[in-house]
Amino acid sequence: MNMYDMTRSDASQLIMVGLIGALIGAPLTSWISSRLGTIKRPYVIVHFIILTSWSAFLLFKGNPPLFMLIMLFFIIGFGFGASALTFAVVRQSFPIRESGLVSGFANTGGFLSAVLLPGFFGKVLDHFQSVSGTMTEGYSYGFIIPVIFSLIGLFGVSTIKEMRQPESVEPESSL
Repeated sequence: MNMYDMTRSDASQLIMVGLIGALIGAPLTSWISSRLGTIKRPYVIVHFIILTSWSAFLLFKGNPPLFMLIMLFFIIGFGFGASALTFAVVRQSFPIRESGLVSGFANTGGFLSAVLLPGFFGKVLDHFQSVSGTMTEGYSYGFIIPVIFSLIGLFGVSTIKEMRQPESVEPESSL
């Protein structure tokens, strides 16, 4: 907000851009994975794009141009929406008797990162605020944390052993 001289309303609209990305990302990536007949490939591509988006913050030392910031919020939000593919992968990759447990574990991983990332980021900002009196440099280092989290996610998605389901055969009509 302060870095871009935004009002609270402007900052809220920026958050809304990310939420719109998430609303579009969930059904669109699900549709794409259904059309391709694979979940892993689109999921890996989305994770790579998210990693690249977070890395852009590092490239610009935590202060990308406003237009790029809006695009990054949308893309990262889109990727968050695509995380719905996690549950499809779980159902496809594990026996039905284990899918509930594995879904819970996968869900915990997503929420755990959502809890830990802001705390770690805040610690980095607090450190730089106390050392240098400014948070500007803290943002440069703080954005390393979501990049690391994204790398872990990309690694996790890359190690999925997808078991493709046989094509469903539709019954022929008896007309």
